[in-house]
Amino acid sequence: MVGAMLRTCLVLAPFTVVIVLVALVVMIPVTWVVRDIGPIYRVARSVVRAILWVAGIRVETRGSDPWRAPQPCVYLSNHASNVDPPLVFVFLPRVAIMGKDVVFRIPLLGYALRLAEFIPVNRSERGSRRQALEAGMDRLRRGLSLLIFPEGTRSPDGRLLPFRPGPFTMAIEAQAPVVPITLLGVRDVWPKGVPWLHPGQVTLVFHEPIPTQGLGQSDREELMRRTREVIASALATPSN
Repeated sequence: MVGAMLRTCLVLAPFTVVIVLVALVVMIPVTWVVRDIGPIYRVARSVVRAILWVAGIRVETRGSDPWRAPQPCVYLSNHASNVDPPLVFVFLPRVAIMGKDVVFRIPLLGYALRLAEFIPVNRSERGSRRQALEAGMDRLRRGLSLLIFPEGTRSPDGRLLPFRPGPFTMAIEAQAPVVPITLLGVRDVWPKGVPWLHPGQVTLVFHEPIPTQGLGQSDREELMRRTREVIASALATPSN
């Protein structure tokens, strides 16, 4: 524990601050000039990969190729650690991520997230959740996929929390397929409530897309149940 704390404070945190600041200072003006989010998005992937490497987090992927999923789609993952959003981000095509609004208040970083059309959510305000759903539908209609954590918050013990219906409402409304993702080992490298990371192995299991073509809102509960079962099936595998 002491080693992980020192590694985070003396190596990972300074490295993260410096590399993120440099990337933002350089790439935000580039985005203004070329009027294309693509370059900053590609640089962001490289930055996150570098941070994971410095943190000592080894990543394995299994299952289907998430880049081959029909676009736009709604990628849905379990959530047990703060490492989850950047970890999944690295392995997906361009997506808009729904995330806590507090991250969007960080100078420069919040601006870059908005440039990338990420969507802030304040879970304590119903109006914010409604605006996030409307923003998500806008992204899907324009052909941009979403990454959402349907539990709404991190699981304290790794077990799946109840899913919220919003992502499934959007998927059905847009007739966009749902792509379940199971994250394994993430709680071991960064447990909820712990301010430092531990080096370790994590695994991303990408499941086959679940079509929503022809479904109506009356099918939402069944879609939510089916998605939850797919994600839970990988969590329950003894070898994991």
